[in-house]
Amino acid sequence: MKSILVPLLLVSISGLGAQTPQDASQPTSNFDSYTLSSSASFGFLYGQSEEQVYKDEETLLSQLLWDMKPLFSYGSALELSPLKPIQQEGLFAALSFRFGFPSRTGVMEDRDWMGTGAELTHFSVHDNYTRGATLVDASIGVSIPASLLVIKAYLAYSYMFFAWYGQDGYGDYSSGRQFFSGAVISYSQMWNMVLGGIAVSYPFLDVFNVSAALQLGTVVSYSAQDDHLTTKTQYTDTARGGLLLEPRFEFTWSPVSKLGVALSIGYRRISALKGTSVAIWQGSSSTSGNNPPQSAGVIGAAYSVLDAGLSIKVRF
Repeated sequence: MKSILVPLLLVSISGLGAQTPQDASQPTSNFDSYTLSSSASFGFLYGQSEEQVYKDEETLLSQLLWDMKPLFSYGSALELSPLKPIQQEGLFAALSFRFGFPSRTGVMEDRDWMGTGAELTHFSVHDNYTRGATLVDASIGVSIPASLLVIKAYLAYSYMFFAWYGQDGYGDYSSGRQFFSGAVISYSQMWNMVLGGIAVSYPFLDVFNVSAALQLGTVVSYSAQDDHLTTKTQYTDTARGGLLLEPRFEFTWSPVSKLGVALSIGYRRISALKGTSVAIWQGSSSTSGNNPPQSAGVIGAAYSVLDAGLSIKVRF
């Protein structure tokens, strides 16, 4: 019996000794194959948001242009993604918040075509002040390695809120030029949007990454409040639909594995959005119910803004 046990024991010991220790650098669980990163950003928006009022579906009566030239912003973001996206596929998710600095951001212009022809009948321009701005973006999708590239397909939700007021300035009317002092108009708008996107990134030299993305979407809900302070009239707009198109580019430098610096730039264009508007006069008699809301016709909204920023990302 001993002659059999001894060889078996030696074989067992040699087998244990031949096992290769697990590489500590390799993920030991599904959770270990992911990384969580946090970032802080500073950037700016440059462009315009636009409101239109139509007599019917095609005849334009009024156009308001609100400048963001520029609107500076700050924010933060969280992202959960595969630890080595060039080697493994997996899900990813991201969430970001940005806030605009209250400041003067250009001018606002009000154009009216009240005549029967195409001639401009009223025009006014005022200093535009941003009272507040909030932008929230969330996305979830899948990351797939493809040779030297990483391809991402995802769904996203985007929220934007802006509040402005126009102050001072002048207006040209049939009676002549009129000058204004103080606040003339207050305007706020809120956008809720859903998007689908695809992104392609190329990591190189171990410390750089270049990515390009294209997002397409539509507006789930849009609302705006337009207070004309001189005439004490408030307009409330609602709309949905339209087309959102947004290309984005990002360049990232990671001097160490846990730290990255990213420069991003994108252009968001929203068009073909139409809805309805109601108006109410806010004079003293409106509080007694003598001035119920009345239809103010068909409205439109558009958004055309360059979005650029610099962020510092820390990986955990």
